[in-house]
Amino acid sequence: MFRHPWGINEDELTGDFFGLMKYLPIDVLLVPFINLIRSLYPDRKILAQAIDSAEILLWPEYQIPKEWRDQFNHPNIPAERRRSKYYIVPDVVISFNDYTLVVEAEKSHFVEAEQLFQQYMMGKRLFSAAGNDRKLFNILINTDQMPSYFCGVKAQDSRKGISILPDDSIPQYIVKRAEMLGETCDIDEVAYSYLWMSWHHVGRLAEEVLEMQRGLGNEISKLNARFLAGFKEMMDKEGFYPTPLFRANDPNEVSGEDCGSIPTLEVLPDWRDCSKDEELEPSLIPAFRHFGNLASWLAQLSICPETVEVVVKGGQ
Repeated sequence: MFRHPWGINEDELTGDFFGLMKYLPIDVLLVPFINLIRSLYPDRKILAQAIDSAEILLWPEYQIPKEWRDQFNHPNIPAERRRSKYYIVPDVVISFNDYTLVVEAEKSHFVEAEQLFQQYMMGKRLFSAAGNDRKLFNILINTDQMPSYFCGVKAQDSRKGISILPDDSIPQYIVKRAEMLGETCDIDEVAYSYLWMSWHHVGRLAEEVLEMQRGLGNEISKLNARFLAGFKEMMDKEGFYPTPLFRANDPNEVSGEDCGSIPTLEVLPDWRDCSKDEELEPSLIPAFRHFGNLASWLAQLSICPETVEVVVKGGQ
């Protein structure tokens, strides 16, 4: 566990984190994880209540209703090439008395909007059925440092007059795909249920809970700290450091949907504003400086070669 000499893939990363959450005492990792979600989305009122009843399932399998099996394909695939899909397998499902978290974990910047759509529809059918007050939240975890706004998919259902554009948001994609399926979804409800966090958030969480367990000093906390230290070491090697991050719904952050929120810095004046008699200030003209003698530059920085042990395949 946590030892991956040749790098870690998406399933290993997911299994290590949520597997640790599943088997450690609930107050060690599960409660801090819920508190992290609550800090990112305070308006969702996701609380760590009745936590003893929580159930964590890794890669559970759910049967797709018959009427959806032919439609649970990527919308870009022609009808003649589509295959019926019988099961859907989310990465993680965490169930509480009042709500269910369906987690889609990606070790990349890629967003698979179709998976999020299918998981939302299945979650709505299974966990938020009529007469059930349990809330549904779909969480995307990837390596980005700000929320993924756009679906990046272009598709069209000419029979129903529905077009999906690459700059549609994830909730818009889900609503339009539901219409293609013959179902109706409320855009506000979908947007409310769609959450995002980064693996960098998880890296920071690992550091915080490790420090907390080390500070307790009892035998159980020492054992917990050993597991957490191994996980944190793995996260550090993968580059998921506890760095400053964008908050998920902070209005002060730069919005991907509003280019005007991105600050601009004017370095050079517009040449049309300069008359022929005016001279441009030389300090305003950008220039590149060469290192010159690279060896002397390295010597000034006291950079010296050192021996590095390398593990090769086979353990030699």
